[in-house]
Amino acid sequence: MELLGVAPGAVTAFGLINDTAGRVKFVIDEALMREEIVNAHPLTNEATTSIAGGDLLAFVRATGHEPHVLKVSA
Repeated sequence: MELLGVAPGAVTAFGLINDTAGRVKFVIDEALMREEIVNAHPLTNEATTSIAGGDLLAFVRATGHEPHVLKVSA
C-alpha cells in the first residue's frame, strides 16, 4: 500500500503509476510476456483488465520505470 497504493492481493503492474519516487523495480516473467494478452487487476482485486504485452511494457516505461523481463518461472 505504501509504495504502490494497492491493497495486498491486487496483482497489478498498474500500481507503478503511484510510485512517483521510483522505489519499485518492475520484474515480469518472460513466459508471461510471450502471451499476446496479459491480465491484471486495475488497482483493486475486485476486477480484472486485459492489456497487450507491448502496451503493458509501454505503460511501465511511461511511469518512469524500466521493465525487467526475466525468467522467473520453471
